[in-house]
Amino acid sequence: MPSFDYTQVPIIISLIIILIGLTFRGMWLWISLTVAIVFLYIADKESIVTLVIYALTASLLIFGYINIKRGLNYSDPEKSDSTEFTFAVDANNLLGLVDWDLKKFSDFIDELEKDEMATHLFFDYGIKKTLKNGNLLNPKETVPIALCRILKRDRYNLTVSKKGHSADPLIIRYADRNNLTVLSNDKFDKSFDDKFFIMAAARLKQKGLIRRVGVVEGKLTIM
Repeated sequence: MPSFDYTQVPIIISLIIILIGLTFRGMWLWISLTVAIVFLYIADKESIVTLVIYALTASLLIFGYINIKRGLNYSDPEKSDSTEFTFAVDANNLLGLVDWDLKKFSDFIDELEKDEMATHLFFDYGIKKTLKNGNLLNPKETVPIALCRILKRDRYNLTVSKKGHSADPLIIRYADRNNLTVLSNDKFDKSFDDKFFIMAAARLKQKGLIRRVGVVEGKLTIM
């Protein structure tokens, strides 16, 4: 029976200390890292490099997993199929009516939700500029996550287009497939638009499923 290698005890203790810090996060993580490194410096200097390699590898794996999970949770409209939505909202279009005031837009959406009219919000990636101008985007925070936080949205009822792309095709395709009403003042008939997109928009118009929104007494209102 092989004997236990007691030379590994210091690094095992250090890893346990770091694991405790990861559990509590925040300031405790930094404290645990400091304690682990100081302990190794006293007990076994040569193991410090090994500890750093282990810690960096674990950090990359953990943060990579978190970012992938967040991206899947907040940006995929297909995952909202199980929810009975009433409106597909052209968010950038409506925000333009109220001078990009997120509070007024949020109040409008909240009223619809209170009346049991569920909404799926679609944003152009350009909304990032509004978030930055209002100092609403936290460091390392993605646009979808910031919007979910600010608007208090569920993770599956908000979609942001890819950088450099409009959200219009996403809105029309989603509404056409699920027979939803689109809230927008866009005519969705630009000459450069894809023909299938224009055909889908035409079907929605024929069914009366594209509703205009105006501003009445400073508030967004379905016309």
